[in-house]
Amino acid sequence: MARRPDQQSELYEDFLPAREGNALFCHQEFLEKMEENRTNTVGRRAALLLQRLLVDLRRQHYKPTQGDNRGWRRSPLGGNHGNHFYAWWAPRGAAPLKISPEFDAAPEGSVFLRDIRHHDDHRPLNPQSVSDHYLPIGVKELRQEDYVPAPWTKDQARFADARQKIRIIKGFPGSGKTTALWHAADMAGRKSILYITYSPELAALARDHFDKFAPAYKHFHVVTYSQFLRQLLGSDAPFEPVRHARKAFVKEVSGFSSTILGPWANEKAGLYDEMHAHLFGGLLPVPIGRFPGFPDRRISARQYRDLRERSIGRVAAEATVEVCETLRRRDSRSVEQRFFQELDLAWNAVQRIRSQGAGPLAQFDCIAIDEAQDLTPIEALAVVELAAAAAASGPGALNLLVTGDEAQTVRPTDFEWGWFQDLIHFRMASPVEFKLQTNLRSPKRIANLVNRIWDLYGAIAKQERPSGTGVAEIDENAGDQVILCAAKQGPELDELLEVFSEREGLALIAMGEEVPSYVPERMRDRVLTTFEAKGLDFQSVCILDAGKWLDRVLQARERGRGLELDDLSKRLAIDQLRVALSRPSERLYWVDVNPNDRTLGHAQNMLSFGSDRAYPVVPAVLLKTLEEEALDPEERVRLCESDARQFLSVKPALAWSRARQGIALLGELGSKFSVADPAARVSAHMTLCQVAFALAFRKVSLPAEMGRLELYSEAARSASAAERMGLSNLILSIGIHEKERALENTQGILRLASALKEYRKDIEPWLLQELQPRSAEWLQQLEDQVDSIPTVAVELLPGLYSLFVPLEAEARTARLHERAIRALMKLNSHGPALEILMAMPNPDPRLVAECLEGVGDWEKAAAGYLQAGSPQDALRCYRSIPDFDKSLELLDSVGHHPARESLLWLRQVRDLASRRPPEFPKVILPAEKKLLEEVLEASLGVARKKPAAKRAKSAAKAPAKTPAKKAPKPPENEYF
Repeated sequence: MARRPDQQSELYEDFLPAREGNALFCHQEFLEKMEENRTNTVGRRAALLLQRLLVDLRRQHYKPTQGDNRGWRRSPLGGNHGNHFYAWWAPRGAAPLKISPEFDAAPEGSVFLRDIRHHDDHRPLNPQSVSDHYLPIGVKELRQEDYVPAPWTKDQARFADARQKIRIIKGFPGSGKTTALWHAADMAGRKSILYITYSPELAALARDHFDKFAPAYKHFHVVTYSQFLRQLLGSDAPFEPVRHARKAFVKEVSGFSSTILGPWANEKAGLYDEMHAHLFGGLLPVPIGRFPGFPDRRISARQYRDLRERSIGRVAAEATVEVCETLRRRDSRSVEQRFFQELDLAWNAVQRIRSQGAGPLAQFDCIAIDEAQDLTPIEALAVVELAAAAAASGPGALNLLVTGDEAQTVRPTDFEWGWFQDLIHFRMASPVEFKLQTNLRSPKRIANLVNRIWDLYGAIAKQERPSGTGVAEIDENAGDQVILCAAKQGPELDELLEVFSEREGLALIAMGEEVPSYVPERMRDRVLTTFEAKGLDFQSVCILDAGKWLDRVLQARERGRGLELDDLSKRLAIDQLRVALSRPSERLYWVDVNPNDRTLGHAQNMLSFGSDRAYPVVPAVLLKTLEEEALDPEERVRLCESDARQFLSVKPALAWSRARQGIALLGELGSKFSVADPAARVSAHMTLCQVAFALAFRKVSLPAEMGRLELYSEAARSASAAERMGLSNLILSIGIHEKERALENTQGILRLASALKEYRKDIEPWLLQELQPRSAEWLQQLEDQVDSIPTVAVELLPGLYSLFVPLEAEARTARLHERAIRALMKLNSHGPALEILMAMPNPDPRLVAECLEGVGDWEKAAAGYLQAGSPQDALRCYRSIPDFDKSLELLDSVGHHPARESLLWLRQVRDLASRRPPEFPKVILPAEKKLLEEVLEASLGVARKKPAAKRAKSAAKAPAKTPAKKAPKPPENEYF
C-alpha cells in the first residue's frame, strides 16, 4: 500500500486556499518517475501539470488516446529534441476508471495521474486500486515541494525568492514571465496584492490561480490596466482600443492641408503613433528623471522640438504640435478625450493620487504588473505613483514586481526599460533586474524565427531599438512545422481562408490593425489583428502578408531632408511580428498574397533553416494536408473550447461559433462517434456557459444571421447540462435583473443580492471577473436602502463586500452595522439592533445599553451605561426597575439632579417605615390609619377618587303583555 505523507507542520495549516481546487491522486509509478526527473525538464513540467490540473483541468493541453487505452489523456512533458515523454492521467468518470467503484467514490472533479511514459509507449494501462497505489496530493504538498519537485526554472525561482522589494523580470516570448510573476506575487505579498494584467482572459486565469493555490489569508485584487484606472477614478467610461481611436484620428486629419501636416502628410497613422507615445503618452505633470514637467498639459513647438528633434527631425516635431493645436481650435472637446481617452484617464489618475492619495488602494503591500511594455510613460507613472503612495502610507515596505518584453509592444508606446526604471528610481528606489533567457513555449523552428526577428531592429535608428540582446535560448521540447504559402486572390485563396477560419485550434492573424481587403466579407470577423492576438496561444497560426511587413522594414530608408519618420512605426511593426510568430505551439502557416519577387525572397530567407530551404506551396497543397490530418473528436472539442475562450474579447461572434461547434462535436451520448468522457462533456458545456453569459452581460450584439438568441437562457441551460444547478439559477437571476435594470426598483437589486449570497460557492472566477465592474453600482444601491430596510441590508451586504471588495470589507461592514443599528433604533426595533451589536467583536457599550433599555432589560442597560461612562442614563434605568439603593449610590457621581431631593426624601421615608413598631397594626385605630393614608397620599400628590353616587332603583317594570291568541278561522264553505 502506498505510504501516506507525514502530517504537515503547523506552518502549512495556513496554506488553505480561498477556494478548493480539484483533488489530485498520484500513482506510485507517476511519483517515482517524477522524482527520477526532479532536476530536469520532465520533472519540472510534471509538477507544473499538477499545479494546473489542481486549478482548472479544462484549460490543460492534452492529447486523447485510442484503442485499449481510450479515455486516458496525455500531456506533453518535453524531453530531448521533442515531446518524448507524456503524463498519463484521467478525470473522475473517465472510461479507464470505471473498472472500480473506488474511483467514483472520489470527490467531484478528482484527477488521477497514472504514469509518465515515452511517446512510443502505448501498452494497455491498468489504473489499479486507489487505496493501494494512489497518494493524494494537495496544495500543501505542492507548495512544500517535498513530494513534488518545484515547477519553476532556476531563473523564475531566483526572481520570486529575491529579497529586493522592487524587482523587474525581463523575458522573451514564451519564457514564462507570467508564471514567474504569479509565483513572485504569491511569495512577496503579505496580506493584500494588486495584480494588473493585460486582458480580461489573463485576469480570469490569474484570479483562478490565486483563489485555488495561494493561502486564503492573502487577498488578490486582479484587474486589467483599463479597469485599474476606472476603479481609481470611479469612472464608467467604456474602453476604446487604439485601432479605433487611430482610425478616427486619421479620418479627422485627412482634411488638413499639407502645410499643417508637413512631413506627416503620407504618414498619418505614424503621426498618431507619435502623439500617443510622446506628445500625450510622454507628457508628465511633474519633472521626473529625464522627463520635464508640464503641469498645464501643454507643450510648445520649441519644447517638443528639443525633446524629439533627434529622433524625428525638427520639422516633423514642430508639425506634430501644429496638428495638435489645429485639432484643439476646431473642436470644443479636448484632443485627449477625443483620440487618447486611455492616456487622459492615466493623467487624471496621476493627479488624483498626487493630490488625494491612493485611497482604498493604499492598503496593498504588493503590486504586480504584467506586460509593462504596453504602457506609455504617463500610464506607467500612474502605477508607480500608486506604489509610492502605498509604500508611504502602509505599515511595512511595499513590493513592486514588474514583467515585460521591450520588443513585444502592440500599442504605440515606444517603450524603453531605461525611462521606465527612471520613474521607479526617482519616485521610490532603484529596481533590481532579472532575466529569463529560455523560450519555454515555442518549439524549435518557431523559437528560431522569433530570435531572427531581433535582427530586423538593425533597420531602424539606434535610439528607437529595444535594449538588450534578442537571442533566447531554446528549450527543445517539441517538434513543429513551418510552411510558406504564396497565393493569388481568387477562389482558391478564399477556400483556404474558409477552411482555416473553421479549423479548431487555428487562428488567422493579419499584420497591423486592419484586415486585408482580399479577405471575403463573411470571414473578416474571424481574422485577428496582432493587437487582438496579444497574450493568446493557439495550436496553429496562419499569418497573412508577413512578407510585406518584412519588405517594409528592410527596404532602403527614404531620408527626405534627413528625417526618419517611420522608425517608430517600423519598431511597432517588428514588435508585432514577434508577437504574431510566438503565438503557435505546433504549426505556423506563413501566407503571402500576391507577393513580388523581393517580398517572397525576404520570406524565404526568414523561414529557411540551414540547408533546409523554404519553398512556397500553393493553397491546394495546404488544403490537402489539412484533409489528411485526422483529429480525434475529443481533441477537436478541446481546441474549440480554447478558441472560444480566447476569441471572446476580440472576436465575440467567432467565440460563440466555436463554443457551439464544440457542443455539436460532443455528439449524442452513447452514439458511435460521440465523446464519452464525462469531464470533457462538462467542460464543453461550461465553456459555452461562459461565452454566452459574457456576451449577454457585455451586451454584445451578434450578427443577425446567427438568429435572435436569449443568451442568459443559453448560459443557464449550459450550466444545467454541466450539472451546475446553482450556477444556472444565479445566471437566470442576473439575467432577470439586467432586463429590469431600467426600472430601478428596490426588489430587483434585493433579489439579485439574495441570489449572489445563496449561490456564492457556485461563482466561477470568470463570472466574478465579469461582475466586478458592476459591483460598485450594486453595492451603492443596497447601501442606499440601509435606512429603510436595515435588517435586510445587514443580512446581504457583508457577504457581497467580501466577494467584491475584500480589502474594504471589514471597514465597510463596520460602517454598515453602525448605520443599520441607528436606523433600527430610530424605528424602535431595539431587539434586532441588539442582535447585530452582540455579533460584533467590540460593540459600543453605550449602543448596547440603549438597546437593552429599549427591550426593557434595565438592570443590564444600567450596567452598560456605567461601562460607557454615562451614570445619568444608568440612574434612569435603576429608577425604572426601581432600585433605590443603586439609584441613591449614583446620586453623588451624578452631581446635581432634579430628582435628588425627592430620592433623598424617599430614602428617609423608607428608613422611617423600617422603624415601624411591631405592635402598630394591632394598636392603630381605624381613624388613625385613615389619617396616615391621607398623609401619605398628600405627600405623594395622589388624590383618592370619591366613590361614585349610587343610582336610585327604578320602579319595577310591568310584565310585558302576552298577545292574545287569535280565534281560529272558520272553515270555508265550498258551496257559498
